[in-house]
Amino acid sequence: MKEEASPFFVMPGSALLDLREELELIEDKEAGETLARYGYRAGVGLINSLGIQTLSMGELVDALPQIWMETGLSRLIVEEASEEGMTVKLDESLEAGHGRRCDFARGYLSGIVSTIAGRRFDATEVECRSEGREMCKHHLVLADTQPPSVETKTGDLKYQLEPGYSYIIESEDPYAGFDVFVDYLSLGARGLCIVREYPEKLKKRFYLGSSSYLWLSYERDIKYAREPTNIPLIYSEVKTFLDSAKGGIVLISGIEYMISQSSFDRVLKFVQLLNENVAVKDATLILTLSPLALDSREVKMLERELRVFNPS
Repeated sequence: MKEEASPFFVMPGSALLDLREELELIEDKEAGETLARYGYRAGVGLINSLGIQTLSMGELVDALPQIWMETGLSRLIVEEASEEGMTVKLDESLEAGHGRRCDFARGYLSGIVSTIAGRRFDATEVECRSEGREMCKHHLVLADTQPPSVETKTGDLKYQLEPGYSYIIESEDPYAGFDVFVDYLSLGARGLCIVREYPEKLKKRFYLGSSSYLWLSYERDIKYAREPTNIPLIYSEVKTFLDSAKGGIVLISGIEYMISQSSFDRVLKFVQLLNENVAVKDATLILTLSPLALDSREVKMLERELRVFNPS
């Protein structure tokens, strides 16, 4: 399924500030991170809409100030750059001019640079005009998002799933779906698994060496832990993975826990949005589910969104 370029529009500065105020009322301190994630996706969309191909770092440094000028957020100056990252300054930042840090711009920078470079760069604002600095300064650093190189085997997949579709595996086995996931990894597919069980334990049972993972947990000291109620963050990270991993595979093992911590309707919407992204990106999604954990109506609603698959 071929992805078509989407039209884009320029958002008035007042609309961006209004959006921030709405988010602050709803999310309080989390508003900045939500804006940054939104900015990242906006940056990816801008570059895709413009049809800009992957550039070398030198070419990117030359092109970035002009691309940024089109956003109307500020004037950008590249202070230094290397293959591992760059430092940029933003002069007369729209966000900082109203007493806020440049969260949307931070995400926008990350999305633009990551898409043009073909590698994920994370942005951090280290100085901001809202805090008395002359200009806002951002560091962009190459993120550790690429899976380690692995020795792949040749041959056919044991489990044949059609790309561009999402599948549901109904089983009381908590590890249902992992054999399918590992099968794809062994032949070189990039994978992301979202799990309830601690990933370090899972890695002792299954070969997950080439995959990324998110742990559904309230543990704040683990870098890859994500609160199960923070569905927008989880969705954003899966979408980012699908954008970068052509034909990738996603396994969600723990959907019942997400529902118990949030609501079925919120999680159903999350699954519906993922299903659409999987179709557009020609990827594969596997969702494992214990039918006894939900009522029959909820199971049927999920079955309407996904293809039922029995790996045995």
